[in-house]
Parts: sequence; C-alpha cells; structure tokens
Amino acid sequence: MLIHSVSFLVGAALVPPLVLIWVVYRLDKLEREPAGLLWSLFFRGVLAMVPILVLELLADQFIDFFPWRPLVYLFLAYFVIPGFIEEGIKYRVLVRRVWNEPQFNYLFDGVVYAVFVSLGFAAVENVLYVLTSGFSTAVVRAIFSIPGHAMFGIVMGICLSRAKWAQSRGQREQAQAMLRRAWLLPAVLHGAYDFLLVGFGSLFYVYFLLLVIYVAAALRRAAREDAPL
Repeated sequence: MLIHSVSFLVGAALVPPLVLIWVVYRLDKLEREPAGLLWSLFFRGVLAMVPILVLELLADQFIDFFPWRPLVYLFLAYFVIPGFIEEGIKYRVLVRRVWNEPQFNYLFDGVVYAVFVSLGFAAVENVLYVLTSGFSTAVVRAIFSIPGHAMFGIVMGICLSRAKWAQSRGQREQAQAMLRRAWLLPAVLHGAYDFLLVGFGSLFYVYFLLLVIYVAAALRRAAREDAPL
C-alpha cells in the first residue's frame, strides 16, 4: 500500500515536467536531437540538485544575519539565492555539455537543451516536495513552479543559441555578452518570480501572466526562425 502511494506521488510529480519537455521537443521541426543527448541533459539537471542544495544551505547561513530586516531577508532568500544559484548551476551544466557539441547545429537546439536541463532539475525538486508534502503540493507546483522552470529554461536556451550564432560568425564579444545574458536574464526572472510569489501575492499573478505571454511569444518565434548555425 505504501509502495503504491509513493509510486502515485512520484508519478504525479513527474508528469508536468515531462509534458512540458514533450511540448518543446515537438516544436523542434527541422532536425530532432538524439535521445541519448537529451536524456543525458535531463539527468544532468537532476544531478544539479546536489550542488544547488549545498550552495543554498551555505547561503542560508549568510542571510540568517538579516532576520531583523524582513525585506532584505526576503530579497536575499527568495530573489538572490534561488535566482542566481539555481540558474547559475543549470547554466554551468548546460554550457559544459553542449557548447562544443557537434549536434548543436541549429538555432532551436539551445532551447531544447536548456529545457531538458531545467526540467530535469524541476522534476527531482518536485518529487522531493511531493514526497514530503503530498499530492496537493504536486497540483500547486504543476500550476506555478514547473512552468516557471520551463520558462527560465526557454529564455536561457534562446540566449545560448544566439551566443552560438554570434560565435559561428566570429563575433566573439557579442557571443560572450549573450552567454552572460543566458545566465543573468533567467536568474533575474527566477528571482523576481519567487520574491513576488512569497511577498507580493497579487502582484505575482500579474507578473506570471506577463511572463507566460512573453516566453510563449519568444518560444513561437524561436521555433519559427529555426535555422542552421
């Protein structure tokens, strides 16, 4: 009975990220990526949980010096830590694996790669939350947290592909600037996402809606403008 309950919770936690992965994968029309490469990225995203947890625990020790300043504490705990640490590790995992990958030869490839890494992390994070908090947590996270990670991954992937495009044309400075944006832009979007969710509930829903509109438009444009690098 316990095994069945655990299996149900794990399944419920995995369905949302896998569905979003499938949606993005299906948008890659010109040249689909090898399954082995994609699943290696997914599991690298899963393993990214380890350094993220370590760094966030260390960062938590630092922000404990600010409990008497609630706004500063909230900013550090929910903007800086999740935004810059989580997106920084995902960015590092992504770039180390795919930057020199021969299969990275189309513009939309970067989006697919980043989403697999991002949702690999989101999947294991969701499983841990659901196992400790129950099915209701899976529902809430399916609505807000999982799409959030997918959107941050899409933004990261678009920037990564633009960096690769610039590098392939000898534009090294532009490539480096876009690589920095591939980390910083998702980090800021993620940080604002968590900060508003915790401290400014009504404003968060406006932000969430605008982010969905922005990323959906960017994703459609990236799929439509896919081309060889």
